[in-house]
Parts: sequence; structure tokens; C-alpha cells
Amino acid sequence: MENNKNERNFTEGQQLLQTKNCNRGESHTRSKMRNNKIFKEIVSLLYWTMLAACTVGPGTVVTCARAGAEFDLNLIWALIFASILSYTLQEGTARLTIKSGKSLGQCLQAKYKHGRLIWGVGVICWVVAVCVFLGNTFYSCNNWAGGMSAIYALPGAGNTVGLRVGACFGYGFIVIAISLADKTDSLGVGLGVVMIAMVILFLVVVVKLGLDGARFAKGLLPISMPAGSTNIVLSLVGTTAIGFNLFLGGQMAEGKTLPQAQRGIAFSTVMTLIVSVLIMIVGDGTELQKGLFTIANLSGTVENLTGGAGLWIFCLGFIAAALSSMLVCPLGSVMTCESVFNIYAENDEQSAMEYKSTGEKEQDQGTKEGEQVIQIQSEGQERLFPKKYARALMVIMVSVAVIVNAANAPPVKVILVAQVFNGCLLPFFSICLLICLNDPQFMASAPQKGWSNCFLTTAVIITLFLTANSMIQNLFGWTTTNGHILKSTFDTIKFSFSGVIAVAIMLCLFLCTSLGKNVCKSLNCFNRVEDLRT
Repeated sequence: MENNKNERNFTEGQQLLQTKNCNRGESHTRSKMRNNKIFKEIVSLLYWTMLAACTVGPGTVVTCARAGAEFDLNLIWALIFASILSYTLQEGTARLTIKSGKSLGQCLQAKYKHGRLIWGVGVICWVVAVCVFLGNTFYSCNNWAGGMSAIYALPGAGNTVGLRVGACFGYGFIVIAISLADKTDSLGVGLGVVMIAMVILFLVVVVKLGLDGARFAKGLLPISMPAGSTNIVLSLVGTTAIGFNLFLGGQMAEGKTLPQAQRGIAFSTVMTLIVSVLIMIVGDGTELQKGLFTIANLSGTVENLTGGAGLWIFCLGFIAAALSSMLVCPLGSVMTCESVFNIYAENDEQSAMEYKSTGEKEQDQGTKEGEQVIQIQSEGQERLFPKKYARALMVIMVSVAVIVNAANAPPVKVILVAQVFNGCLLPFFSICLLICLNDPQFMASAPQKGWSNCFLTTAVIITLFLTANSMIQNLFGWTTTNGHILKSTFDTIKFSFSGVIAVAIMLCLFLCTSLGKNVCKSLNCFNRVEDLRT
């Protein structure tokens, strides 16, 4: 009896021990899975910060610091608006890619395939590709200018011919070598680390500098646009809400889930906003004579607050930010070209016949492109953007940037021109996105919500207003300089005309395309009219 009891107790003990070990193993497995999930989420967020790396480069540093130096903290609201606009547009292009299975460029290609074709794709695709190429070429010049300024700010360095030419070609060699390695995912994670380091750097400088809470709070409110700040405001929008990020973000969203993309884009946008505001605060503490902002002023402020070590950290961080943007600009151009020029095999016979018919029209006009389109579409083949063209685009962009900066072009002016030019392109890209998001052939499974259309339409109108405002200022600003008209009168006329132009362009889009009908449908306008009739 006692032996049986002991055996029973021993068996129960073994079972209890096995149960504990099993529970411990399950707990360990759950913990390991949770840690893996957290690690994957961090890697995913760092991957999406490639968008932030495109944004926070020399242009952001110079533009935000100059805004703070010349207009104090009065333009923080412009950064907030630009960040909201940036998230709205990038989330929209990611949603378009994930829900429709096509990137923005592919949607434009499909939507306008029945019109005039060049090399098998619609004219609008060529316009987009050329705009992105030109905009990113300007951005590349901007990035090189910032990278050179960072080198000049190093202790003991100066703008000598040997250093300038050598550094320009050195940057070019590094960018081409890394770009041709074709490691997009690894590049995204690495650029994310650079972004976090930039945030920490400027946070330390701001803590040393101090912050006036009342002035900061006032800058959050869009109660005024200081005199002469038109180009700076557009530059802040252009350097935060970058047009080609719509195409880059769409390519990055392929194979991702919508919640994952939304979290990544939100993280990237918030990081961009934080570092931009910090840079503006540092610029606000920079002492300079009015209208004479330079990188040397900014580096001098950093050195005064943090010493020689802080200056080295600032310069190296600035160089890293410049290099990250140098890498991403050619990559973004190539991704955009691949998006709009890649032709994939058509499963739909009718679609293939439509392409063939268009190709025959091209052939009648004596073009070789028509014959190529007929062959590609009739055989159901793919035609991808050739790698040699992609490499050529990268080399051209890098070469232009190297030549412009080796010729000693003024860095601040180069950066300002790049930001204003790309700010003017933003409305065009935004309109393309708005049209595709409201097209049932792409978004039938997940139609655009009414509130989302209201917000995106408002954002497009504001970008049109800012662009028109900047153009009028640059074209007719001389009238106030020469005393032909009072500045207050000119500003009133400028703002009035800008508003009229923005609204008129939007009304034309609503009336002349299917956009108006689709937006009204998302707001249930037609249903309400029918209800009133019945």
C-alpha cells in the first residue's frame, strides 16, 4: 500500500513538473514571439523612415534654420500644415497601392492608356517622370550644396578649390556605388538610424539654447504670414511634403498591409516634424544680420552652445543627412520611372486589343513605338524599365549636382531654388493622386471616404494657393521694390489672385473630369438629391 502510494506521489510529481516545464516553455515561446514582433515592428518603422530621410536633408536644415533666424518662431504652423499634408498624401498613395494592387504611376498609366502614347505609355506618365527627374535633380544640387557647407564648417576646413572639387567628386563616387548596389531595405534601415541621430543632436542643442514657451505657442497658430515670408513658407511645404515621395511611398507599400504602412508613414512624418521644429528653434537662436543667413551662422551657434565636440557632431550629422538625401533622390527618380514605364502582361484580351489598336495608330504615324507596343501586348509579355536607363538617370543627376557645386554656386540660393521648384510641383502630384483615389476602376473595393476627400481637396487647394502666391511674388515683386505700388496693396492683390486661381483650377478639375462626380458620390450628394425628389 505504502509503495503504491509513493509511486502515485512520484507519478503526480512528475506530471506536475512536466506541466510546469510545459507552461514555462509556452511562456518562453510567447515571450520570444512577442520580442520578435516588437523587433519586426521596429525594423518596419525604420524602413519607412526612408521617406523622412528624403525629407530631412540639407534643404530642411537650411530652410528651417533660415525661417527661424529671419522670422523667429512665427512659421511653426507652416511645418505642422506641411506635415499633415505629407501624411495625408503618403497615406493616400500607400492605400491606393495596397487596395488596388497598383502604384500611383501604374494607375496613371492604366487610366490614360487610351490617349496619345509615347513608348507605350500615356503623355501624363512622361510629364510625371520629367517633373520628378527635374525636381530630384534640383534636390540633388541642394543636397550637394548642404553637404559641402557641412564640410566647410568643420574646424580648420575652408572653401578651397581642391577641397571643393575633391569633396564633390567623393560624394558622387559614394552615391553611385551605393545606389548601384540595389539594397533598398538595408538602405531604409540605415537612413532611419541617421534620422534618429539627427533628432537627438538638435534636441541637445535646443536644451542648451533654451525655449520661450509663449513665442513657441504663438508660432503654432496660423494668425499671420510675416512680410517677405512667401517663398520661405512654400519652401517649408516643399521640403516637408515632397512630391516624389508619393511615388516612392507607393513603391515601398508593395507587399505591406495598410495598418503597417499607416504606422510607418505616421512615424516617419512625426520624426520629420520634430526634427524640423527643433532646427527652426536653433535657427531662432542664431545671431545674424537680417537677410544674411549662412550655414556658418548656424554652425557658430552650435559651437557656442556645445563647444568643439558639439560642432564636430553637428557637421558629421549634417554630412550624414546630406549623404542620405543624396542616395534617396536618384533612387526615387528610378522608382518613379519604373512605376510609370513598366508594362506588365495583360490577362484581359480586350485590354490587349485596346493597346494594339492604339499601337496601330502610332504605326500609321510612322513611329516605331507602336510596333513595339503591338508585339508586347499581343504576346502578353512584360516590358520593364531597362536597367541601363535607370543607371543613366542616376549618373546624370549625380553629374549635374557635382558640376554645379564644384563651380562654387551659392549654397543657400541653390537650396532655396530647389525647395521652391519642388513646392510648385506638389499640387500637380497631389491632383494626380486625388483623381486616382476617386477612380472606381482602382478603388472599387475600398472607395474614398467623403471626409477624406474633403480634407485632401482642401489640402490641394492650399498647395495651389501657396504655389500661385509664390509665382506672383517672384514675377511681380519688383513692383514694390521700385516703388510702383505699396507693399500692403500688393499683398492684398497677391493673396486675392492666388485664392481665385486655386479655386478656379479646382473647379475646372471638378467640372471637366469625373473627379467632381466621384467626390460628390463619396459625400452622398446624389443620394440626398434623389431623397429630396422623392
